Amino acid sequence: MLKKIARMLAVMLSLAMALAACGSGGSDDGGSADLASGLTGEPIRIASIAGMSGGVSSNPEYAAGARAAVRGVNEAGGIDGRPLELKLCDNHQNGTDSANCFREILGDDSIVAIAGASDNYHDASKAQIEAAKMPLIGQYPVSKFDLTNPLAFNVNGAVVVGFHGLARDVVSSGAKRIGLVTLDIPTADVIRKTVGDVFTEAGIEVVNNVQLAPSTADLSAPAQQVTQGDPDAVVWLTFAAQTSVAVKALRSTGYEGTVAFAGSAFEKSQIEEMGAGGPLTVGLVLPPAWDTSTPYGKQFNEDMKAYEPDGKIDELSMNSWLGIKIFAQLAATLPTVDRASVLAGIQKMSDVETGGLTPAIDFSKPSSLPYAAIYNPAYTTVHVKDGKVDWTGKFYEFGTGKELTTAS
Repeated sequence: MLKKIARMLAVMLSLAMALAACGSGGSDDGGSADLASGLTGEPIRIASIAGMSGGVSSNPEYAAGARAAVRGVNEAGGIDGRPLELKLCDNHQNGTDSANCFREILGDDSIVAIAGASDNYHDASKAQIEAAKMPLIGQYPVSKFDLTNPLAFNVNGAVVVGFHGLARDVVSSGAKRIGLVTLDIPTADVIRKTVGDVFTEAGIEVVNNVQLAPSTADLSAPAQQVTQGDPDAVVWLTFAAQTSVAVKALRSTGYEGTVAFAGSAFEKSQIEEMGAGGPLTVGLVLPPAWDTSTPYGKQFNEDMKAYEPDGKIDELSMNSWLGIKIFAQLAATLPTVDRASVLAGIQKMSDVETGGLTPAIDFSKPSSLPYAAIYNPAYTTVHVKDGKVDWTGKFYEFGTGKELTTAS
């Protein structure tokens, strides 16, 4: 059974690259960010790579979350008095620039880890990353490398966990008839099968199965198609950049049922605005980024407010922030901080501090899930009614649906 799941998830990864990475546009010029906060010791250098600019699929919040974490660490005294220094590299959402980022970063021995952010092209640079023995810590995983490679140390399962969880939540809502919208590309076949299997097992019928061309700008026709017969819920799994437009299009048809989608690239205000016209179910793999009920949720929001006030408060920026925090946690325990010591140290981390953002994380052994580098099997959902966001605070386990407890 696990091998079957592994094969299915492998095909999902190329689509995951697009779905997880698409959000609002923005830019960052890369380079080394001076965030030393007055510390004058020898810097400890790390890097973050992401599509921070380059059109609709850019996510500058990756950089904002990473910078906020570095500033927070340095404002608190750094790592034994040494400033944490961050090199940002923008891959502009293309493989050539990603390869250039890796060539520059891997060739600089003073950079001891890649932490936070997310790069879509790790598979293409796999050989170079492995040759450099560069640890990748707390990425938002979107490639096969991220989910399987022993150099990858991730704290969420991204869309391979989140889509499954979103479908299970729709089932638990009592829906019996579903409209489904996915992209009209071959890799989306497995997305349809993944959520479809959850629905079939629960006796739920997919009454409208609409496939959308990736370039579609006018979503009125697919909105009409998927809402025919008034299904109990519509599950919309296309680009995040299309989602807010899709919700408006669905409501303009007169549809009043639940709309479900992945929420990694949305702030609370965006979700509330989309939910003003009818109920929403929003899938996540970390707590809502705006939630301050946990120690790290509170600190993330404080750091963003203090150091990146214009940055987006969403799951992508929070995960990037968390990756930097985990690196700093590790580096503080090492007498010598270089690539070899960071890699050796993180491979032994059996009790990773995530401040209530995840269940217990243990990097010292492979995950029991189909992919050895998915160290967090948790998913959660946010529900919106009458424009008001509600989160129960509960996490569930991929595959089983068992409720999980977060680590304090």
